Amino acid sequence: MSNETLAPAAFTEDEQALIVTDLLALKKTQIGEFLSRNDLPKSGTKEQLRARIEESLGDGSLTLSAIVQYLDEVIPWGKQHVYLYKGPQSPIAEWRNETWVANLLKQHRLGKLLNASLPLVLPDKMKVSSIFHDPKRLRITAVKRRDWWERNPDYDDTGKTDEGEDVELRAFVHRVTRSLVAFEWDLVANNAFLQISQLPRGFDYADVADEFFELIKGWLDRSLFSLLDLRPPITKLHALEESGAGETRSHGINYRTLQGRHFEGKSASPADPLLGEAAIDAALTAVRKSGVGHLGNFYWTPTNGAATALDSEVHVIVVGFRNRVNFPTPNNEETVRYVLSRIRSHCS
Repeated sequence: MSNETLAPAAFTEDEQALIVTDLLALKKTQIGEFLSRNDLPKSGTKEQLRARIEESLGDGSLTLSAIVQYLDEVIPWGKQHVYLYKGPQSPIAEWRNETWVANLLKQHRLGKLLNASLPLVLPDKMKVSSIFHDPKRLRITAVKRRDWWERNPDYDDTGKTDEGEDVELRAFVHRVTRSLVAFEWDLVANNAFLQISQLPRGFDYADVADEFFELIKGWLDRSLFSLLDLRPPITKLHALEESGAGETRSHGINYRTLQGRHFEGKSASPADPLLGEAAIDAALTAVRKSGVGHLGNFYWTPTNGAATALDSEVHVIVVGFRNRVNFPTPNNEETVRYVLSRIRSHCS
């Protein structure tokens, strides 16, 4: 994959500050990796790191484009929501043909995006920022600016009107984030997934998915792909854990009965297992056999020394009633791919 880039965009001061903030919000190891790549010392507090980065941006030894490219590399594997799909039933051999795909993109004026990383930072409308393709994989990444007002009582104030009446001022802070969306189609296994970087409360992930597929519908039809039902994995993961052969540790499981009632079990804390108390275990087993998985709050665990991509527990929420997977904490690419493959294996 090449690293062709466009000329740097003109960033406002607020956008520059946001980019640096996004970098410093990553895991410490990820920040350190970025600084090492750019020959900058990686020791110090976050305030010292920010000062060092801003100074390097000021003297030109570091570019904003370099930060954006690194963020685009790691953020898709951080906090996110994911939809899983089956691939088309129709033949897909043409999609493995690099010349055919290149010509298709040229027809839709997207040829310049093929295998190119473009630093489109904060467009007001969602835009495709890069398209990677080879005979094994198609990956489409889009970006959009999203902003909102967030309640923050730290900035509240009180005062008086001219008539002496009490006034209470409630503060809302203007937040801005880069929303990344990526659709990846495995052209060998013929399955796909859609990743949406975690958004603040009030945003609907289904609407973001609609927005993305509307953007690419002229050359890749959403109807070719079938959304996987993520309710079965909740029940299967629970049953495996109950049998002692599980790959997860349940923190909470919610089932919906055929009559529409809900039954939820939840452990005392995220560090404690849900299973292990006879009465609760029996109730969960009974409702599992007569209901469907509504939501599963799991910690994926390294499996008894077996070869997995995990070296520590991974927090995963399977939102069965929305058919999406939530990774509420940052991870790396290998971890996300591994967990998604395991969830997919429990869908049939």
